[in-house]
Amino acid sequence: MKPLIQKFALLLGTLALVFAIGEVTVRAMGSIDTAGNFVFKQRIIRPHSLPLDVVEKSVARLNDSDNSIIMYDQYLGWTPRPEARSENGLYQFNSQAIRSNVASYSARPDSGVLRIALFGDSFTHCDDVSLEESFGYYLEEGLKAAGMRAEVLNFGVGGYGIDQAMLRFVTQGKAFAPHLVVMGFQPENLKRNLNLLRPLYDPRTRLPFAKPRFVAEGDGISLINVPVLPPSQVAATLADLANWELLPHEYYYDPDDYRGAWWQRSKMLATLVDLKLNREDRWVLKRVLYRDQSEAQKLGLLVIQAFAQEVTATGAEFKIVHLPTPTEMNVWRRLGRWPYQNLLDTLDKTHAVVHPEVELLKAVEADGLDAIYAGHFTARGNRIIADILQQSVVGMAHPAP
Repeated sequence: MKPLIQKFALLLGTLALVFAIGEVTVRAMGSIDTAGNFVFKQRIIRPHSLPLDVVEKSVARLNDSDNSIIMYDQYLGWTPRPEARSENGLYQFNSQAIRSNVASYSARPDSGVLRIALFGDSFTHCDDVSLEESFGYYLEEGLKAAGMRAEVLNFGVGGYGIDQAMLRFVTQGKAFAPHLVVMGFQPENLKRNLNLLRPLYDPRTRLPFAKPRFVAEGDGISLINVPVLPPSQVAATLADLANWELLPHEYYYDPDDYRGAWWQRSKMLATLVDLKLNREDRWVLKRVLYRDQSEAQKLGLLVIQAFAQEVTATGAEFKIVHLPTPTEMNVWRRLGRWPYQNLLDTLDKTHAVVHPEVELLKAVEADGLDAIYAGHFTARGNRIIADILQQSVVGMAHPAP
């Protein structure tokens, strides 16, 4: 009997040692992100952590600062702070919260001046480069060099969905009476249209904000979460999501992602089970996959249509410029089509779409992806976009604003 007990004890000891080695190995291969999630090979392992600490710290930073470049806006969620400058000096906003070195713009353009207004997210704002290397700046200088009197106002804001870009035109941009409005179409923005709490879309975000959201209603859209939940209430809302009346409209919350069991304290077991049962990683697919006739595409088309109608109602012209990300550029290089190709084809049929991607692809094939991307577009990438935009603008009539 004693040898049997010894063998059993040895077996248990061996299993415990193997388990301990596996646990230590998995933990060493993974990491804990700022939201408290365990990340294994760039994958967030379930159960996820609600980013309460991230939000509270970000809100505290905002409250302690009177010169942050982003501030709460009850209609847009967040907006640039007037006369703000980033700590690295790369971004500056004038008194009207427009990215510009012009102190302020008149309510209406001077006679004979073509006024162009840009709306979109960080790719339109031109993150990672100076103002003088942004495509809005290059466009204005190029038009002037071509003999046109022109000014380009950049209303792009990092993190925006198409919905927020449209609302910024309605609440702020329209007042400047542009002749031409250009919407930067960065396709991931389609996903952001379905989001209400930014930290649920991206738990590592530095934007501790809620945002407005449109929902389809008949053949049109209606707006919810306006006035937008202030940052001071975001953490408390996250902590009590089950009682939040707008939760049914938050596409990026799945309670199964956050439910945990005692055994998931083992990162090895949690990782093995998650890889086995959630092989496709639904959390990621929601954020990266483009499906025809999906809610994201249907709502995106409705919002873009509403945006165009808002613009043309003022007598201005509406254009879209296609701004693919590095990920989508790589998909095109492999497959010869964009992952949202059918949507782009639909936009081509219904709107004036400017396509700089042909020239962008030429630069990539000649000199590599780093030639046009460094996170966002490089100066060279922005120059290409500006040149193609300029070709579509030169010679256009000046509609009455």
